[in-house]
Amino acid sequence: MEESNEKDLVYCRKCGEKMTKETTFCPNCGTPQDRKEITYIKSRGSGFGFGKAVAIIFGGLFILVGVSVLFAGGALMGVTGILDQGEGFIGVDNIDIETNTQLLVAKELDIIVDDFEGPPIWIWEPDIGDFVSIKIKADSNDGKNVFIGIVEEQEGNENLGNVEYDQISDFNLDDGRHPQPYLEYRYHPGNQLSITPIELDMWVSEVHGSGEQTLTWSPEVGRYWLVIMNEDGSPNVDVDVGFSVKIPILGSIGKGLFIGGLLVLGLGVAIIYYGVIRPRY
Repeated sequence: MEESNEKDLVYCRKCGEKMTKETTFCPNCGTPQDRKEITYIKSRGSGFGFGKAVAIIFGGLFILVGVSVLFAGGALMGVTGILDQGEGFIGVDNIDIETNTQLLVAKELDIIVDDFEGPPIWIWEPDIGDFVSIKIKADSNDGKNVFIGIVEEQEGNENLGNVEYDQISDFNLDDGRHPQPYLEYRYHPGNQLSITPIELDMWVSEVHGSGEQTLTWSPEVGRYWLVIMNEDGSPNVDVDVGFSVKIPILGSIGKGLFIGGLLVLGLGVAIIYYGVIRPRY
């Protein structure tokens, strides 16, 4: 019993007087006996466990996907900004094209839509023109009145197939050899057109007159020619042309990809931080 009592005794830190652990002041010298408990916490260690490995794999995957989507959205937004022609149209402007013939023809206007599962046609039967608009501008470089027309390929072949014209066969924006878009022409031999383009009753859409002419067209599925002429049908067509398209959903896609990329990237960083880096107590 005495041995147990001895274990419960402490000594005054000033005079060495014996006392119990519960004594707050030394009975001999009156010195306060403050004692603080020290709690030791065993470290969990910094081992590289299964949970951290999973966090790194999934966090890294989210980061890679987020960065890719972020750059895709940013690139799309950048392209639409650089090629912005106003009113939601993107494209190129101030392209000089000319021919010694009566017609400049671009044949490769193929409007094709793959089959897709949409709403029942009694609710909504969408047309390509609901999603895309095309704008062509032309201004004569020699003061002549300009004609711009869109014609279906079959009608074009029937009415212009035996006429002399220059076809725009290649259009390249990335050719560094030229300050303007690179154009190639293919000569089509034939006869002279004996009437003006206005007298031809075949155009899907047309504009003509003095100064800059602008044709805005909501296309339908099919194959078309774009024809540019002098309004009076005379040879030597020399015009300054702009071509642009309006796809309303394009800007929304770019913004959506950019914001989605930021969210996925942030999720990946959070997974790695909370799963690997953040200290645990």
